[in-house]
Amino acid sequence: MSQTKLKDNPTKNYNTLYQSGTAESFIGGLFEATLPLKDLKEHGDFGLGAPGLLDGELVIHNGHAYQTQATGKTTEVPDSFKTALVFVTFFKPDTTFHIKASANQKEALAQLEQYAKHKNAAYAIRISGKFNTIKTRAFPPYTQKPYPPLATLLDRQKFFDIRNTTGVIVGYKLPPYLNGLSIEGYHFHFLSDDKSQGGHVLDFSAGDLTVEIAKIKDFHLSIPQDEDFMNYNFKTNIHNDLEKVEKGH
Repeated sequence: MSQTKLKDNPTKNYNTLYQSGTAESFIGGLFEATLPLKDLKEHGDFGLGAPGLLDGELVIHNGHAYQTQATGKTTEVPDSFKTALVFVTFFKPDTTFHIKASANQKEALAQLEQYAKHKNAAYAIRISGKFNTIKTRAFPPYTQKPYPPLATLLDRQKFFDIRNTTGVIVGYKLPPYLNGLSIEGYHFHFLSDDKSQGGHVLDFSAGDLTVEIAKIKDFHLSIPQDEDFMNYNFKTNIHNDLEKVEKGH
């Protein structure tokens, strides 16, 4: 294990997880975007989220935000772009290790577990390098109100099989007590080095990867103030739906 040392910037609150919106309400059908990226970037330069109206997947890396749509097109989006659900931090890794031998996702995550081993901790994770294969997905936009629960729209997913590429996986491992508010376990989005491919990660196999981990120190939730959120019914248990959406089936 090697340690990554970065010079602190006093204006950045490193490794504090900032979240806007809740996973449960988004999975339940609150697809409207509420937070502009301009405001989001005050709280982090690394993370992932969902565009408004379910229009693809969002990844934030090195302070830039990229949208992968269901067509497969990936583009950088402007600061005026809004998100419906998002998780960011100012990423400062405290642990770095390498995966040299070829490994599938299960094997790679087993190695990661040796470092992100505390079950009630939260971790920000960056995995970069060469990927033999990576399977991602994105949803097409859904514009007709009332919006249905996301788990009923799984047949609309578009899948992408990306092979022999270099890029970065951005995401988190979050503890069970945040499930519903956030998403328990691993949640990853991908961005290729040429910025042309991305999406929500469902599976991957590795070639030569560098894994960086930051233990999250604090958590901040920004509560949407729109009427739809204020009147949403949180009494329904949708943890099974969260798992279905995360895994894609």
